[in-house]
Amino acid sequence: MISVAEFVRRTGALIGLVAWTAQAIVVASAQVARDIIAPSPRLTPGIVILPLRCRTPMQVATLSALITLTPGTLTVTVDPDLAELWVHSMYADQPDQLRAGLAAVEDRVLGALSSPGSAGR
Repeated sequence: MISVAEFVRRTGALIGLVAWTAQAIVVASAQVARDIIAPSPRLTPGIVILPLRCRTPMQVATLSALITLTPGTLTVTVDPDLAELWVHSMYADQPDQLRAGLAAVEDRVLGALSSPGSAGR
């Protein structure tokens, strides 16, 4: 059984994750729509490999779903050992920056779905 403080922390983190995801989807939708209507040189499709810190199948599935829900990105495959995700992006011209953005999503997932001290590999 979890403590009241842990329940409050997890609930707040989940609400924050949902709010952040909704905002990210709106912003990404506008960006993708703009770039499709008026093609721009910013469209540089590619695939990056994201080393995972998520430990459980639920964390990896949640991260993968959030990436795929966000317009302009798609989870292509998940390593069977849950060690990495392959992610396609319409904006892959700066792979390190893209990986950093994906790692920030992973941070939010870990914050919402991990017990204290258990996040990360």
